Amino acid sequence: MFLSRDVYNKILEQLLAGELHSGQIINRRQIAGEFGVSVAPVLEAMLLLEHEGLLETIPRKGTQVRLIRPEDILGQFMIRDAIESKAARLYWSKSLPDAYEDMIDFARQVDNAPEDLLEDWRMEILFHKELVSMAGIPALTKAFDQTMKLNLFFTMARTVPPEKKHGRDNHEVLIERLNNADSADEAEEIIRTHVWYAKEYMLEGTGPV
Repeated sequence: MFLSRDVYNKILEQLLAGELHSGQIINRRQIAGEFGVSVAPVLEAMLLLEHEGLLETIPRKGTQVRLIRPEDILGQFMIRDAIESKAARLYWSKSLPDAYEDMIDFARQVDNAPEDLLEDWRMEILFHKELVSMAGIPALTKAFDQTMKLNLFFTMARTVPPEKKHGRDNHEVLIERLNNADSADEAEEIIRTHVWYAKEYMLEGTGPV
């Protein structure tokens, strides 16, 4: 029997895989029937997903998959920018030199993965989470986890025309540049440029959907 966390993970996978679409009404009794559970764990899972910003309750309509608006995407990028930039100032001279070889290997794995696949994006998020964690501030890592879950949902649901999709920035070069930075200010600017790389195309390609 599924617990609420199992139901949460299943609904999350459906959201990220595009099986549940932005604006789609979520019927908890229907989901309970599909998963073979009572309504209670489904309700708990939906409340957690709503708290994380993936679902939203609309008066007289019910619970639906969150609508995606350009201002929401922009806001998430700004939060990610703030987290990663602050982390870079902390790890650039303290932790990165010792972890350099491991991070270079990790970066090569990310750069060689196929683009635009869910597992590929997850690998990239794990890479950036490892960078943030090197700052040694658990609250920063927790905040990164929270914002990147919503970022991943936005990314997988984006509607960027194929001709406007850009390859992502090179992560091996990113690590080399961070390792060679001469100051915290330089490290911060390097990671900020990377975070915002080609994001304008995603913003252009996504309206309220």
